This record gives sequence, structure tokens and C-alpha cells, in this order.
Amino acid sequence: MPDASTKTDAHSASQWLSRKRAAIRSPVPKDSRTLSLSASKLITTVAPTANASESTLVIVVDDDASVANSTCRLIRSLGMRGEAFFSGADLLNSGRATEASCLILDVRMPSLDGLQLQRRLKEIRPGIPVIFFSAHAGKEDEDQALCSGAVAFLRKPVHRGDLLRVIRMALERRSQAAHGPSASLAEPGDQG
Repeated sequence: MPDASTKTDAHSASQWLSRKRAAIRSPVPKDSRTLSLSASKLITTVAPTANASESTLVIVVDDDASVANSTCRLIRSLGMRGEAFFSGADLLNSGRATEASCLILDVRMPSLDGLQLQRRLKEIRPGIPVIFFSAHAGKEDEDQALCSGAVAFLRKPVHRGDLLRVIRMALERRSQAAHGPSASLAEPGDQG
């Protein structure tokens, strides 16, 4: 018959094994985090890795926090880093615009609208790819954005595939500007 110390050792081993199994079933994601920095800005980012697409920073500026945050979640699901700002002033004050690979801007925002922000960004960093999206902008706003160099102008609600296509287009434009026309951006997950 087993003695008390054997039962205790068996019980301890069983508890340890149960904790190990629980840890395996519910891993803590190590590659993403969300930090609330202020009431007007939320940074959602993925830790940098050697993969070029994961070092890509896409900044979203929209005064509708739910749109900005959900767009950043989509960007993160594609293996890129995303940061959401809820006003153009917050982006400009952060200094992060100079680090962005691409910007996605809402047209209609209080104080500094997307078109004004686009002009300011051109002064800070000419050539940064800009994508506009809006639920309420008119044809005149769309024409002005595109004539000012926007890569694309999308209507909200934006379909995931359309947003992905124009982000890739913007990053391709950035890559070609930096490395010449032979540069190409591989699809996330592509080998080679």
C-alpha cells in the first residue's frame, strides 16, 4: 500500500501536469499588444520580425474610434503593424508620420480634415502613400484627394479585399519609389 509521501508526490505531479496542459491549450499571444496611450489615440502594433511585411507600419486616422481600431485589427491580421489616431493633430503631434509605410485617412474629421492632413503630410514627408476612405465625402473631395497624389479613394463600408488590394498597391508604389520600378512587394506568406 502506498504511503502518504507517495500520494503527495503523485498529487503534486498531477497538479503540475494539469497546469502544463492548461498553458498549452490557452497560449498568451506574444506577437501583439494593444496599449492605450490617451483618450484620443490608441496604438495597436505587432512586434517587429525579420519578415518585411511585419515591419510595415500602416497608420489609420479616423475620428470614429471603432472604424480606426477595426481597420488596425485587419492590418494586424495581414502581418503588418498598425497604429490608429483619432485626429490629424494627434498624428502630427506624435511624430509617427515619418515612420509610416502608408497612411489611411478619413476625409471628414473635425478641426483638420483628411485633405488638409494630406497637404501637411506632403510637407513633412513627400511621397508617403495615402489611401482615403469616407462614408460622406463627395465627388469633389475624391477628385481633390486623387489629384493630390492619393493612391486610392474608398467608400465606407470598405470591403476587406478592397482595402488589402489598395494597401498592397500603396506599398508597391512606396517600394518602387525607394528602389526603382523593378522592386516588388511579395504577398504575405509567399516564399521567395
